[in-house]
Amino acid sequence: MSHSATTHPFSVPRYDQRSEPADLLVTQYPDASPTEQLSLADFADARALQRAVLARLELARCGLRVELRGDEAFIWPLQAMARAAGLDDEEIVLSHVPGQRQVFCVHCARCQPSGSAATLTCAHCGVQLEVRRHFSQRLGAYLGVCIDADQPYAQVRP
Repeated sequence: MSHSATTHPFSVPRYDQRSEPADLLVTQYPDASPTEQLSLADFADARALQRAVLARLELARCGLRVELRGDEAFIWPLQAMARAAGLDDEEIVLSHVPGQRQVFCVHCARCQPSGSAATLTCAHCGVQLEVRRHFSQRLGAYLGVCIDADQPYAQVRP
């Protein structure tokens, strides 16, 4: 196994640092950019921003380049929307900033926001989870598995 594979596993997303400007910047935090911009700060919540992004993508012409900038919990749902709207990977730039991420619990099959901690308690089923360095682009989430596989629900049962 190469050194780069051990420092950055294949299953963890890589974020490009492209210098080409995007036509549309969708950002979690306000940004001083000359590019057309949709910022979470300008909307009531993430759903309202997502509706605005969808409306903008419906008007898009072929070749639109979109940059999605924010933490992983913010950018991956937007990436899925952009892909569903017909953009391909070359037209979407993901600019990651540290913050929240989504974790998928394999025990209850639900996602939840999490920080960067290696463990957490599932907010839905109460199982103590270890967050693996495996990322699902389809779900936009890291894999959370039970810390004690011999007694997965021992922490939540009397």
